[in-house]
Amino acid sequence: MKKMLSIFILLSLIYGCSTKDVELAESHYKMGLAYLNSDTDYLSIVEFEKALAINPDDDRIYYAIATFYIKKNRISDAERYIKQALTLKSDDLEYQNLLATIYATKNEPLKAINIWKKIADDPKYPTPEVVYFNIASAYQQMGNLSEAEFNFKKSIQANPRILNTYLTLSNLYIQQKRYIDAETTLKQALDINPTFNQGKYQLARVYYLQNINDKAITLLKEIITSEPNSREAKDSIELLKEIGLR
Repeated sequence: MKKMLSIFILLSLIYGCSTKDVELAESHYKMGLAYLNSDTDYLSIVEFEKALAINPDDDRIYYAIATFYIKKNRISDAERYIKQALTLKSDDLEYQNLLATIYATKNEPLKAINIWKKIADDPKYPTPEVVYFNIASAYQQMGNLSEAEFNFKKSIQANPRILNTYLTLSNLYIQQKRYIDAETTLKQALDINPTFNQGKYQLARVYYLQNINDKAITLLKEIITSEPNSREAKDSIELLKEIGLR
């Protein structure tokens, strides 16, 4: 009976110590996250490494360290740690997304696209519009403009209220001198938000490129009147000078 009691006490001590270690690792991890989003982010890696030394099986710590190295532009280190996180939790979509982002940063767009396509097909991922936008940008980087266009449109379809996507797609059209398509795209954005001055300025540029100066001038003057101190207003003044007006 005494022997069984001794074993029970020993096991209790072991598990109690283990629980305490996990709590300590969690404390270092949370402290690291707090530093990561502050002006003293260099301290976060110290806390993450302490957490990892105590609990090397926590995939979140590897992901956090990878995020730190991304911020510091240490891409190879970020890749190494995110792959370790995926070894522990291969189905995590955010981990997969970070690895794809790393591949894109390393100018390996096909590897990034292959991962992003799998993420986009997963209904559990909360922001497919971002994934489609990334896929489109990677294709654009490769010079595959038709696939870029297709995926920018998929991004808009997934979330029509992100106006920056319309701007980016219109730039793609302008690059190809497809001014009517650019005009249509920008008008869609302005239908959603008529005060979207970035869209107005871009549309004015499209009119200017087609030598439809009266429509361009109307939009440029609207921008200057509505937000006279904005960057778009300054750009509008410069474009008006190009057209021949003050």
